[in-house]
Amino acid sequence: MEKKNIVSVIIPVYNQSQWLPDAVNSALNQTVPCEIIIVNDGSTDNTDEVAKQFYVDKYIVKENGGLSSARNAGIKEAAGEWILTLDSDDKIAPDFIEKCLK
Repeated sequence: MEKKNIVSVIIPVYNQSQWLPDAVNSALNQTVPCEIIIVNDGSTDNTDEVAKQFYVDKYIVKENGGLSSARNAGIKEAAGEWILTLDSDDKIAPDFIEKCLK
């Protein structure tokens, strides 16, 4: 990954596939380039199927270890200078990261 993607967006998810598309789309639609990482924390619903519908930089599947464990797994793989953790049932405005960087 080039350094132009200075923000890595980590989206941990556990059994919240119904909200995941909104979270991922809000990260993908940012006005600045970002690295997007989804971390499937051992979901037993159709999270895997939903997550694979998106073109993201990294998709990590791990054994369930809780929210902190999932975030840390994503952070470990992140290449960005800055980290934004985005819960799988949340979404951000298209200019959120741009405003934060200013």
